[in-house]
Amino acid sequence: MQTNGIYKVFSILLIFFSFFSFFLGFHLDENSAGAGSYIGDITHSWKNMQLFLSNDLINSIKHPDYFSNRTPLLYILHENFNPFTKNIESYRKSVFAVSLIAPLLLFFCLKQKFRDKDNILLLLISSIIFLSPYYRTSSYWGLEENYGIICLLLSFLFLNIFLNNKNKEGHKLYIQLFLLTFFSSCCLYFDQKLIIIPTICFLKIATSDKLTKVKVLSIFYYLILSLPYIYLITLWGSLIPPLALDGNHQSVATFGVKGKIYWEHIGYASTIIAFYLLPILLFKKKNLFNLIKDFALSIKSYYLVLLFFIYLFYLIFFFEYDAQSFIGKGYIHKVSIILFNDIILREIFTYLSFFISWTIIIIYVEKNFKDFLIVFYFFALSINLMPLLQEYFDPIVLLIVFTFFNTKLFISYKNSIILYLYLLILLVGSNIYYTNML
Repeated sequence: MQTNGIYKVFSILLIFFSFFSFFLGFHLDENSAGAGSYIGDITHSWKNMQLFLSNDLINSIKHPDYFSNRTPLLYILHENFNPFTKNIESYRKSVFAVSLIAPLLLFFCLKQKFRDKDNILLLLISSIIFLSPYYRTSSYWGLEENYGIICLLLSFLFLNIFLNNKNKEGHKLYIQLFLLTFFSSCCLYFDQKLIIIPTICFLKIATSDKLTKVKVLSIFYYLILSLPYIYLITLWGSLIPPLALDGNHQSVATFGVKGKIYWEHIGYASTIIAFYLLPILLFKKKNLFNLIKDFALSIKSYYLVLLFFIYLFYLIFFFEYDAQSFIGKGYIHKVSIILFNDIILREIFTYLSFFISWTIIIIYVEKNFKDFLIVFYFFALSINLMPLLQEYFDPIVLLIVFTFFNTKLFISYKNSIILYLYLLILLVGSNIYYTNML
């Protein structure tokens, strides 16, 4: 009991530190993800905002200067509902204020999933959002990413409310269904890579014990909510605006458009995904020793390891490691450059990191096919993106682990504090790196 009391007091201090550091970071104009500052990505988002304030809706959407890899939903909402778009500082503050809601939403998500855990523990886990370098940078510099994260959490909340409703039909059930389909569809509109969220929600609805007419109604809702995006595609002639397609070739524009596959991104994506799954191994029922033991004794593990070595063979003989761009590819690529000047040593370090990360993912997923499919989606996404950035995974992987993943987690003060400190190291390291780089 005394030990548990110490954990609680320490947890309260960590929660306070998360919130304090989040506000302090805004005050200090922190740039922990490299995309911040007044010469960073805010130059694009603020210019887009001015387009929508100065033109009507259709002309704004079709404007040749509209530059984004996402739909214009965010700017439409700001134009109509945000009174703080007159200057860039008030705009930044409004985005920062909206971003404060995510930990609260995560807390309610955790409350649904871990009903027997006390609030301080759940608040501690919720506060880790404020440690994400990418969530912080988006919050401070008026960027677009955080709105998709907020809708991800709202989707999980309404999915559970809908599934836990024991009524076969009724107006409450239909309202819950609409809100579920609406917020999960918004995930796509705010960030196309979050198409995985409405996909999961739809499959959950389709496999639930709800009446057939309720499931059919969900299809109707999703079809109706997809029409604006279909209209955008007809206006743009592609999934994204023409300027992003032509002038920002190193972007999501490569997805499904240019047709090039970046197989090397599987390795880099595995290092990023494994980075966030590694501390979550402590949240599993089996201890780490037994997890590794089960991995070593499983025949399927050897097949998956063999698959990695086939992939490694491809990289060694068909991938020009020393010809790749410095941009993107996550923390391992940057660490390799910091640690090694010799290109051979850098390549060995990178491929060894690929193998270790691949192993961590196999150990975590085990036999959970649903979680495997989600991880596979991120791999499939990565090979179609250029550049591959860590912000595509942070803090999304962790949020999905604590919400939509099927693997049962056992949370405690000890493993939650370890996770917190682990992510704090990432935040400190990111700030040091970009302070020295820029």
